[in-house]
Amino acid sequence: MSRVWISRAEALKRLEVKPQTLYAYVSRQRIAAKSDPAHPRKSLYALDDIERLSRRAPGRIPMRAGPAGPAPAYDALPPGLTGGTVTRGEAAIDTEISITVEGRHYYRGRDSINLAVTENFETVAALLWQSRNPNPFGPLKPRPDVNFPGGPRTRVLSMLSRRLEEEAMTDIHPERDLGNEAASLLNEMVDAVTNGGPRLFFHQRLARAWKVYDNKDTDLLRRALVLSADTSLDEATLAVRVSAATLGPLAIPLIAGFGTMSSPKLGGKISRAESYVTQVRRTGNPLALAKSLLERGLELPGFERDYSSSEPARAKALIDAAPQLGEDLKTVLRVGEDLTGHPVGMSLALALIGRHLDLPREAPVTLYGIGRSAGWLAHAIEQMQSGGTPKARLRYIGPHPQIVD
Repeated sequence: MSRVWISRAEALKRLEVKPQTLYAYVSRQRIAAKSDPAHPRKSLYALDDIERLSRRAPGRIPMRAGPAGPAPAYDALPPGLTGGTVTRGEAAIDTEISITVEGRHYYRGRDSINLAVTENFETVAALLWQSRNPNPFGPLKPRPDVNFPGGPRTRVLSMLSRRLEEEAMTDIHPERDLGNEAASLLNEMVDAVTNGGPRLFFHQRLARAWKVYDNKDTDLLRRALVLSADTSLDEATLAVRVSAATLGPLAIPLIAGFGTMSSPKLGGKISRAESYVTQVRRTGNPLALAKSLLERGLELPGFERDYSSSEPARAKALIDAAPQLGEDLKTVLRVGEDLTGHPVGMSLALALIGRHLDLPREAPVTLYGIGRSAGWLAHAIEQMQSGGTPKARLRYIGPHPQIVD
């Protein structure tokens, strides 16, 4: 199924927007764009994306009709009822942790892709937390009881549940060293996945557990952890910040983050990408498989429209660090980009690295979850230190209630 591409003038006409808005849609991955073969300095835009956006007024929904008869008398309409349309708002959360600028994601002002080249995950975690101790992992001692039953996700959640019981708090302790608490949690999390072992760097401990022995391959795990550490605000990070506002143990927001990431919309993307890569290897025909998925109205794993604007650059950085990627895996990339017009996202990048290194099933999503934990802990710490709570207001948009005197 080939895509239809249209000129900028035609795209602006169909959308009825200014050029700046069109460019914003492209930068946010809501509209696919590519160079015009006839005029390399000009761009073409995906017609299906244009039509999808032009069919709805962004951010606005028609107000539902109320019950028959005159509307109840109000001194003012209830919040959100504004006379003909309702605008869906969103809460803004102030943060100093990260920002995306022109497709590059920055941790505390430092380029995450550059950090992935030079720094260990532990160093990046301490940077995100602004830890008092530059090496909060140094003093940590291994626990003997780190063996939990089940798969990696079950073992992590079991470990966090135990920590929650151990650290149950009835009083608020404002003098807690949150950096040390975060380091301890992350350390035990890796131990839960690897069943303990020598006190190596986290990526080395994972490599040992997953039987990855080549130094270059081990380094891919380090890069994946760093590149996964934080992203733009998503449902998992929001869940972390809301639960952190209770000022309880940091295990609470980590459980919230992991639980939310287990959803089809977040971690499920990586699992679908893993299955897709496995199917490609089984069938040996990535083009036919990709076309069959698109013809059934399904999104191609790794080329979804709703990933964050920094994902393509981070995914490319991870894939570029694996120059020995097999030709069959490279074909998966080429086919997806050609058919969708979208760059690859982190879900498929992690799945490809998983197959390239012959990692166990669920290793890519485990790697992503451990990486994200550093960012989740940073958001939890920042939320606790702010002393506030993310505020959201329910705005009723249903039918007017029939008030009975």
